[in-house]
Amino acid sequence: MRARNYLILCATVAVLVSLTVLFVPGVGDTIEQIMLGFLATRA
Repeated sequence: MRARNYLILCATVAVLVSLTVLFVPGVGDTIEQIMLGFLATRA
């Protein structure tokens, strides 16, 4: 995979995850809990 395609893929995934967290409450809460759990165990 070339660098340009990789950057486009990363940007697309980042935008989709951000929109999901903002506009889909159930999925957003689940992602938030997973992230907080990960950070709490690694901090």
